[in-house]
Order: sequence, then structure tokens, then C-alpha cells
Amino acid sequence: MNKPAGITSADVVRVLKKKMNPTKIGHAGTLDPDAIGLIPVALGEATKAIPYLLRSRKKYEASFLYGLKTDTDDSSGTTRKASNYIPRKNEILEALKYYSEVPFQVPPKVSAVKIKGKRAYERFKAKETFQLTARPIKVYTLSLQSYDKKGETLVHFECSKGGYVRSIARDIGDFLGCFGHVRNLRRIEYGPFKADKATDLSDLLDLSIENLISNIMDIEIGIPGLKVFECNSDDIRHLENGRPIECPVAFDFGEGEELIAKYNGKVAGILFREEGFLKVKRKFNT
Repeated sequence: MNKPAGITSADVVRVLKKKMNPTKIGHAGTLDPDAIGLIPVALGEATKAIPYLLRSRKKYEASFLYGLKTDTDDSSGTTRKASNYIPRKNEILEALKYYSEVPFQVPPKVSAVKIKGKRAYERFKAKETFQLTARPIKVYTLSLQSYDKKGETLVHFECSKGGYVRSIARDIGDFLGCFGHVRNLRRIEYGPFKADKATDLSDLLDLSIENLISNIMDIEIGIPGLKVFECNSDDIRHLENGRPIECPVAFDFGEGEELIAKYNGKVAGILFREEGFLKVKRKFNT
């Protein structure tokens, strides 16, 4: 689904839980209140797939505005520094190339990173003094979509877990000496999910339960990148009892590799190969 501005990711889960009353509910990838866009929500047994979905790449579309540095690294914050210098297009391209190769990043102070059990944005709102340390990040793409000579650029940013678009805007502004922050931020992709295929939260809440259920996708889409092992009746009995399954003779999975176990078209579990056997890592109630 697509989250609007002004609410947290936890708020999304809360309102959907109230409407659907599932046995379990959770989401993958927190979006800050001011950010909009894609949030995959998992229901029931699908919540077990969230750790696998968190490994997926995420893609954002953001407007970077140069000339101002804020304490939140976005337009909701208080101005800390200002500059009249507007960077040229070639300078921005050079900076984007540089930061696409930097392996570490300091998160914004209003991020959801936990510091001694408390979210950074909670400490920021409480006006506590704290420092955030650099965290490893993998940037897959950091590309310029449009350039405005008035000081605004549209950027696409694809990254691993733990990447922050506002940090990129802040760091590029500091790098170029003109300061910068994010004006608008939207998540447009999360692994196999696309924002243009998702339903807005308000529209979901207006649907009947029957029509809302039609939006639910199979568990398998939330476990991207794993090969599939088709279980026979003996295999599924072993899996359900937590016993190892003997590897078939013709088997192309590597040692330690994880794979999806399916039976009669349904995801039954996650297995991994070890010493000639497929061992059960996670079971799904089919």
C-alpha cells in the first residue's frame, strides 16, 4: 500500500489491524511521517516472510533543495545554515557519483534508528543531546532525473537496508559547500513491490473486507530471490515435523543455500542445505 504524509508506519499497521483483525500483522521498511509511498504489509503467516523482504533493495524519488541546511535534513526542520550559492549541474553529477560509492552513512537525527532502545526521532523531539554513528550502506543507483537552476533537483536513489535519502542530500550539500536538504520524499519500489501498483491507504480503508482481501498477494512474493523446492508427500511430512529431508540426487542447490519449500502450490517453509540434507529453518501453516 501507499502511505500518505503525516502518519507513521505504525499508524498504518494500527488502522489496518482495526479494520481486518488479522491473527498477526506487520510491515517491512519504516517510512518517516513526512515521507510518502510504498509500504509492504504482511498478514498472518506472511509476517514470517518480513526478515527476507528486509534484504531487498529499496528505491526512492526525492527532491533535493540546495541553499539551506536543517536540523532534520528535510523541509520540516529548523534552518541551521544558509547559502546563496546554487551548484551547477555538473557539480551535482560529480557529487552523486562520489556518494554512490561511499560505503558508510550517518543517519538523520529524526530517523527511526534506535539508540539505547529509543528511536532517534523520539530523542530529537524530546530535545535530548545524542550522536549517531556511521552505518554501512550499499548504494546501487544514485541518479539525477531533473535539474532546476533555482536550486532544486529530482533524484532517484536505490539502496540496501539502512540507506537514508536525507543523509545523501545533507552530505552532498556539505560536499559542495552550498548546504542541502530533502523537500519531498517518496518510496517507489521495495523489492518486487512497486508504488504504481499499490493502493492508497485511504482507498484500502474504504473497501469492503471482500474487496480488500482481493488486494492480498501470495506469501511467496514476500520472499524474493530464493529458489523453489517442490515437496512430495513424504517431504511435507518431514517438514511439518521439523525433520531433515534427504537431498534428491539431481540437486543444484549449494551448501547452506536457503530455498522456498512448496507443496500443492503453497509455501510450506524455508529450508537450507546442510551435509546432504534439507533442514527446516522456518515453517508456514498451510
